[in-house]
Amino acid sequence: MKLTGKEELIKIIKDRIEKEGSISFRDFMDMALYYPELGYYTSPKTKIGGYGDFFTASELDRAFGELLGKQFVEIYQKIDEKPFQIVEIGAGKGYLAHDILKYLKENHPEVYKNSEYILIEKSPYHIQIQKEVLKDFEIVKWVQDVIDFEDESITGIIFSNELFDSFPVHLIRKIGGKIYEVYITVDENNEVKEILKEPDEEILKYLKELKIEIPEGMQTEINLDAKDYIQKIGKKLKKGYVITIDYGFPSAELYKYYRMRGTLLCYYKHQYSENFYENVGLQDITSHVNFSALAYYGKLAGLETTGFTDQAHFLTNLGLMDIFAELQEKGDLESYERLNRLKTLVLPKGMGEKFKILVQHKNIENPAIQGLEILPYQNQRYKL
Repeated sequence: MKLTGKEELIKIIKDRIEKEGSISFRDFMDMALYYPELGYYTSPKTKIGGYGDFFTASELDRAFGELLGKQFVEIYQKIDEKPFQIVEIGAGKGYLAHDILKYLKENHPEVYKNSEYILIEKSPYHIQIQKEVLKDFEIVKWVQDVIDFEDESITGIIFSNELFDSFPVHLIRKIGGKIYEVYITVDENNEVKEILKEPDEEILKYLKELKIEIPEGMQTEINLDAKDYIQKIGKKLKKGYVITIDYGFPSAELYKYYRMRGTLLCYYKHQYSENFYENVGLQDITSHVNFSALAYYGKLAGLETTGFTDQAHFLTNLGLMDIFAELQEKGDLESYERLNRLKTLVLPKGMGEKFKILVQHKNIENPAIQGLEILPYQNQRYKL
């Protein structure tokens, strides 16, 4: 009898464990999410929207893309070099790219004409969908990975929306004052079992460099892949900005005592759980981003921090309230429905506060931009 995709992926993972004795949680998560054609992100399965497992801001309303487009126009004028490159990493179905490009084409044709919109996407499934969604925009190109660019070859913007939270992470625990790393193995009943081993040296180096001291008994995540990737991005950028939109905190907030289980969660059909070893290949596994790490390691690759804020402030600075006012004035059913969706983007304790915006720049004399005009008061959550 032919195995299902889930069964086949579990067999591949267990075969590797049997061969090696155990694998790190990071390697398990990497296989569960990205194993060719069988992983969560690489399989032809609906992941985003009502029939998927989660929503993104770009799924809620076109205003999100329009406001980003407005910010990109300001950056285009500030850099004043052609061609102007907009590089989006991990574009999902391509809806955000569509809204940005439509805004530029209709409202700023000169910017559109002098721009290249480049999508970095590994998934053949997503590329196929993106090409259909973006078929009306002739300036779009596809690249498989950021490493395919020459160093210092990009002038413009490199941005992502919910990218770093999906990177595989190392799980660590602090017991008796010592750091251990979580590995997984299979017991005599063929069940997955977690064991503790000496941590990867890079983990200890990461904790030291970022001055992270986690509480006794805590289990949490260390995202070494994000550390490496932000440096790759920095090396490819010649002049311009890196804009990272994601949920997370700076180190000082992320590793507080009230997060003793860390932030790692699974999402399956809009339900969340901590059952990492169920629905393998069918569910998303995600963790909060350490923005202090992105700022610190980005600087090593030439990226200076422009500013750090939350999504509510960023979108408000760019004119979201003007869109609210226009929709309220119209007063029809469609406008009312859009208003309700847009509120989700800025609600406190919701996406407005949960999602953060880290902006970094390279080789820009006066880097201030509109989205960062009014930064939140500098409490612990906004100190990188």
